[in-house]
Order: sequence, then structure tokens, then C-alpha cells
Amino acid sequence: MSGTGAPAVRRTDLALILLVTLAWGLNYPVMKSVVSGYPPLTFRGITFLLALVVIGLYGLYQKDRFCIPPKERTQVFWIGLFNMLFWHLGLILSLTLLNSGRAAIVGYSMPIWALLTSVLIYKQKMTLRAGAGIVLALCATYLLTIDEIGKLTGQPLGMALILWAAICWGIGNAMVKHSTLTIGNVVLNFWSLALACVICLVLAVMLESTRWRWPTPFEWLGIVYNGFIVFALGYVAWFTVARRLSAVSSGLSIMLVPMVAVIGGAIWLSEPVTKTDLLALAFILAAMATVMLPARTPKPAATT
Repeated sequence: MSGTGAPAVRRTDLALILLVTLAWGLNYPVMKSVVSGYPPLTFRGITFLLALVVIGLYGLYQKDRFCIPPKERTQVFWIGLFNMLFWHLGLILSLTLLNSGRAAIVGYSMPIWALLTSVLIYKQKMTLRAGAGIVLALCATYLLTIDEIGKLTGQPLGMALILWAAICWGIGNAMVKHSTLTIGNVVLNFWSLALACVICLVLAVMLESTRWRWPTPFEWLGIVYNGFIVFALGYVAWFTVARRLSAVSSGLSIMLVPMVAVIGGAIWLSEPVTKTDLLALAFILAAMATVMLPARTPKPAATT
């Protein structure tokens, strides 16, 4: 333990944080490159299925019980709907319209919407820091939306989709935070993935079956990367870090994800990074820091 009472950060923890940051950040250009030519719902359904198998096997290895108590099933359903299905559907569809960096910037406004949901629905107290974080996130979203609308080739629908996805994730995260669930994170994510997988594959059959084809080797790499690295390995690593470390240590890794996504998109896909993108990124990082990093507590006055 450190002097502040928080768990000390080990080399293993740093390796896991680096894994999560790179895996999730680089996934934005990976997804963008795949769904530019492959049906997005089919892509997401297959990756859900792969992740479901891996997380299920991991849960069996951990000897988790996958049975959900009857009183908790409704909560699990709504959490899976918002935190997994709506978030990932909005994200993958937005990437067919937006560049990967912009999708990541707006997508990672999600902690702000989790906070706002907690205030509006669960009556959490609205603090000055929380209000500042919301304003900063809205500034970033406004900048990118106006820029998309102002371009001849702009995609305001893509901005609407990723903003909807981020809000849904925020609502789902607030549900998790204020839930009375007794099941563990692995079991919760297994059933959330199962729900999202079934619905996504049904939608793919209904809407994309005429476009189905065998993926190219590169598209298979993207599918495997998403299913195993991003979902299975990434989520397990994230749970390990989030449970052991303080909110500050684990939160900082999430804050770096949109930066990695913007840099990755610029290098890999040659996506332009404009002044508007950089300003919006700065707003989002400031908003996340405002909300996720705890306020400094004053030191007690010295006694004589």
C-alpha cells in the first residue's frame, strides 16, 4: 500500500493499463478500415460472438456462476441494452460516416453522460466540477458537429450516432454504479454480450444478408482483433486494473484512449487532424479530468 492508502501501482498494472489504452485506442482506425468495405452489423455480431466464447471460457476458468438471480434479471437486461448493444451499434454505424479520430473524441464524452444520468435520475448532487465537465464535453461536441454540418462532405448523422452511443453508454454505466447486482463483472459482461450478440446478428440477417461475403484476410484480422484483443482481453485487463487500483490510476488510462485513436487514425488511415479536432480533443480530455479525477482534499490544520 502507498502512503495515501491507495494500492501501489505495480509493473503488471502498468502493463495492463498500456494494453487497454493501445487496444481500445487503435481499435477505432481498425474498425473504420474494416467497416469501410464490410457490413458493419455483421462485423459487430461476429466480434460479439467471439468475445462471448472467450469471456465464457474465462468465467468457467474463474469458476464463476453464470446464473442470474431472478430479481436481478431486469437490471442486467437494461444494462446490457444500453451499455453494450446501443453503445456498440451507434459506434460501429458512426464509423461508416465519420473518421475514426472524431468518433473517438465524441465517444469518450461517455463519463460525462454517466454523471449527468446519475444527477438527473439517481439524484446525485450536482457539483461545480460536474457542471464544468458537462459544459466542456458539450463544447467539444458542438465544435465537431458544427464543423461536420459546415462541410460539403460533412456527416452530421455520424455525429448524432456517436453522440447517441456515448449517451447510452453513460446511462448504462450509471445503471451499473447504482445497481444492486450481486453478480460479478465477468458474468455481467457475459450476459450483456449475449444479449447484444443475439440482437445484432438478427439485425444483420434482416438488413445485411444480401451483402454477406467471406471476409478478406485483413477483415478477418480486424474481426479477431476486436473479438479477442478489444473485447475479451481488453475487458478482462480493464476489470483487473479497475478493481485493484484507485479511480485516478485506472481513469487516466481511459483518458488516453481518444488520443491514441486520433494519432492512430492520422498515421494509419491518413485522416486529417484539424485545429477543430485538436481543440475538441482538449475539451474532452479536460472534461474527463474534471469528472474522473477526485478533488484535492484540504490538509487538516496542524494542532499545537
